[in-house]
Amino acid sequence: MANPIKALADAEDGVTAAFELVLTPAAFAFLGYLIDRWTGVGPLFVFILGGAVGAYEIWKLWYTYTERMKKLEADLPDAKGKTSE
Repeated sequence: MANPIKALADAEDGVTAAFELVLTPAAFAFLGYLIDRWTGVGPLFVFILGGAVGAYEIWKLWYTYTERMKKLEADLPDAKGKTSE
């Protein structure tokens, strides 16, 4: 039987990751917008800050997912590299 508290924690992690993926680049893009208005250079900082933070958030999600999967696979009884002899 599945642990409902563990399932709730996993769902919460997913919601947190989704908010981070959307809101963090948007906040930095807004900061870039303010810098652009202050300097008058056009939408340069919007794309630089929003794009850089967006790329970082995607990398962070990929990295944490792959590390979590490696740990879960290593804990399997028939994981590669483990022998039952």
